[in-house]
Amino acid sequence: MLIRELRSGDCDALEALRGEPGLSIDPRVELAGHLTRAWVACAAPDEASLGYALGWWVIDELSLLALGVLAAARRQGVGRRLLEHLLAVTFAAGGRRVLLEVARSNTAALRLYESAGFRVFNVRRGYYRTTGDDALEMERLAP
Repeated sequence: MLIRELRSGDCDALEALRGEPGLSIDPRVELAGHLTRAWVACAAPDEASLGYALGWWVIDELSLLALGVLAAARRQGVGRRLLEHLLAVTFAAGGRRVLLEVARSNTAALRLYESAGFRVFNVRRGYYRTTGDDALEMERLAP
């Protein structure tokens, strides 16, 4: 699997993810921002995108805004590879932590983040208005 920087040409293949909870962010818009760092996973260099990760780099932290994998590629380690890559790149660049927010009910994402060393540092009770679900704020500190 290849992980590389996300380009605007990758966004069409990832459009299906925008309808999913937590992934309404438009990568096309975000790519124009100077804070944005984004990566895409592909099976091979000339093949379609399988998933992406997008965050904002602020001073010495990366705030992970979106991590999504297309339905056909789920449960194949794509999300884990993207997460491992962004952690490695962030810490190699001098980042001291990676932050994210996830719905308490998103157990698959929680398992992934916890297995990658993230820990909950704050709970926003009833944060998601449509569901009433809590938002868990998580962090992973540099080794």
